Amino acid sequence: MAAPRKSAQQVAAREKARAKAQALTARHEKMIDLAAEFFERQETAEQVRADAQRKADEILAKAEQDADRAVTAAAGTVQAMVDAGEPKAAVAARLGLTGAEVKKMLDLAATPAAAASKDSDDAREETVDTAA
Repeated sequence: MAAPRKSAQQVAAREKARAKAQALTARHEKMIDLAAEFFERQETAEQVRADAQRKADEILAKAEQDADRAVTAAAGTVQAMVDAGEPKAAVAARLGLTGAEVKKMLDLAATPAAAASKDSDDAREETVDTAA
């Protein structure tokens, strides 16, 4: 049998090299696609976390406002007890507060925001009383 010709060997070598290069290119493209998918998913995770944080901040802010209104209303109740003639020490004992806490509540009830809140609470109570 005759030895293969030099040009035939070169053609076969080039075909083999092209096949290897094509396989490497296909693998490289697949890795690029997978990397892009990874980054997209990472971005989605960051967006989910950011949305959750924003919602949590809104919920906490609303809860803080509601709590402040409740404390202001409680201060108004302490003020009403004192206005009804109950000594501050008796109010403190009845509510399980210290004298300083009663004073703090009375100071809070005396602020303009507390007065506005108390007025709106009184207006609501009057509406309920007239409706009944």
